[in-house]
Amino acid sequence: MTTRFRFYSNNYPNEKSMVNFIFTKHLDNCFECFLPEYNINAIMPFQFATLKTSLKNKNINTLAPLNKPLVGTVEEISSDNTIIISMAYIDKQSDEYKTFEDDNQKNKCLVSCVKQYTTKNNINFIEYWENRIYPLDIKRDMFSLFDYIIENINDLFEIDKTLLDLIKNIVIKNTNPITKFKMVSSNGIDEIKEAITKTLHDTKMYNILNITLETPPIYIISSKNYDITIEEHNLFLDTLINNNNTLYISKTI
Repeated sequence: MTTRFRFYSNNYPNEKSMVNFIFTKHLDNCFECFLPEYNINAIMPFQFATLKTSLKNKNINTLAPLNKPLVGTVEEISSDNTIIISMAYIDKQSDEYKTFEDDNQKNKCLVSCVKQYTTKNNINFIEYWENRIYPLDIKRDMFSLFDYIIENINDLFEIDKTLLDLIKNIVIKNTNPITKFKMVSSNGIDEIKEAITKTLHDTKMYNILNITLETPPIYIISSKNYDITIEEHNLFLDTLINNNNTLYISKTI
């Protein structure tokens, strides 16, 4: 029997937490569902599928499309461990929902990194995940799994250098802060290049920041390292403005 991948170490989600799920079957009085992160089945009673008072004339295939990724809430876990979920009360404009969706993207990045690493090194992906990632999941407390790993990345993956680099690159690609500003020189592009180079050296950010031209006169500050914040961008830009009176520089575009 093939072992199915389970993202989280715990067997069950917490009550009232958001979960990813798919509808797998339409029954007479409820829907059967599957929670992929927990590799477990759940059910959704009809009254938890919609806030409508009646399902009459409602297209079941539209309301509960089979095998389509959706987001729900765990309403209850019964004494026999039956998981009851709903999607009637999901507010896609809420901060909770936006955080959950953000965590979903981070989780996908983490899975992708580990799959690349295990494939390249001929390691069983599920065994590696259970042996190396589950212990981190148990320790993470209120952090998302991805954020916990990022907070402790150098300690956690010191041995697995390849995986460490993969995760860092993913973080840089997906969380790299961007700052745009206008810069104009009456003396030509050479003055701008010299000002940028000098400011990078003065702020000791030559190996930390990238300064690129988007469309004249708009320039972009981006980070080379995953742990650089917008504050470093502001320090560079403030220094550039204060030390170059002959340039027109605007923080707002």
